[in-house]
Amino acid sequence: MVKIAHISDTHLSHRRIRNVRDSWKERYRVSWIENDFSLAFQRALDAAIETKCDYLVHSGDLFDVPVKRNTTSPTEYARAIAISEIRRFLEATNFRVPIIIIDGNHGTYLYRNNSTLEFIKSAFPENIFIATNYDLKRAIVKKEPLKVEFEEINFYLFPYLEFKSIPKYEELYDTWISQCQEPEEGKMNVAVAHGMFKNYDLHERLFSFPYDYVALGHDHQQRKYAPNAWQAGSTEKYTFAERGQEKGILEVIIKKEKEIEVNPIKIVSQREMKQFEVELSSDMSALTVEEKIREIVVNYRRNFDGNTASRIKVKLKGKTSLSYWWTIEDRLAEIQKNVLTEEYNILEFRWDESELKKSIPQSLAKTPQMDQYLIEDPVKDFINYLKNLEIDDDIKFEQYAKLGPEIIKEVFSEGIISSKEEL
Repeated sequence: MVKIAHISDTHLSHRRIRNVRDSWKERYRVSWIENDFSLAFQRALDAAIETKCDYLVHSGDLFDVPVKRNTTSPTEYARAIAISEIRRFLEATNFRVPIIIIDGNHGTYLYRNNSTLEFIKSAFPENIFIATNYDLKRAIVKKEPLKVEFEEINFYLFPYLEFKSIPKYEELYDTWISQCQEPEEGKMNVAVAHGMFKNYDLHERLFSFPYDYVALGHDHQQRKYAPNAWQAGSTEKYTFAERGQEKGILEVIIKKEKEIEVNPIKIVSQREMKQFEVELSSDMSALTVEEKIREIVVNYRRNFDGNTASRIKVKLKGKTSLSYWWTIEDRLAEIQKNVLTEEYNILEFRWDESELKKSIPQSLAKTPQMDQYLIEDPVKDFINYLKNLEIDDDIKFEQYAKLGPEIIKEVFSEGIISSKEEL
């Protein structure tokens, strides 16, 4: 029997800059939200210690940055927390529990040949085993396995890779998995991967091989993907979409030729994350909308306490006119300025109008079509504009020439739908 503690998506160094109170737990060292993720990491390792596990697996996104083309490094505070908490885990387990960590899409220099995991490995070279994005690319090129072997168990490692971004990548990746990552007979075998089917970065072949367990990361919701595969989920709530999710780690018990046993272990955050919905109608004034929102935030009117302050999002639905919306947006900005002070126990206040339909004013709707009133021949005018751009691609030119006038007509004859959403 082998017992594994499976954690993922700890996102150390995660911060919020917009819509957050300018308040630090420790000035210029750590913000309150970054501290939340550090505490969650600590609690995750506490839970892992309690399992008395044989192996600790982290399936990606140890750090929050860098990500994509953002080459920002993790904060020094996050680096220090990672080292100190891992040391505490190793000391508590008498340095007998190996730690396996793979690169995710966060915390990875995707366009460099190095990883933030390397300094973690250098701090504990005998205890930590890593697989970086660069290690994966090198293994594919050299046609060699990417795995960690122990006497009783093998870990096959699949760091994050957008293998479907280029057809040749997908072909090479599929061939590499087929030839190099097949589990070994006579031993327990675990795959560790960072990806999701809906993002097209999780390869289906992982589920055709007879791995005893597939430890997944990337999906922040803890859930079963297959009888032998689980997403551990994140250890702290990252966006408001996760406000109702339970966070935690997984205790996985593997017995050869028997079904695995997976026990979720909950991690409770001390910070409330709340979303309120406000329904608008086309004749609702900005003052009425403001009153509805102030009725919500008044419940948080008490002295600010960074340890318990809430993160609040107001989701606006229904419909309004553009002329009303411009005033409503000003009122929202004023409310935000008011509540992110010492008088309210609110750490973050944001609003989301992605589902709010905004129509043009009635006065404009009753006038002639915009293209009829301002442009005598919108098709001819738009084609002349395209010619000035000197587009070389004939197919694109024809597509633009067809779509442009249609877009002009649609925008000025129908309501405008906002597509802004939380980043």
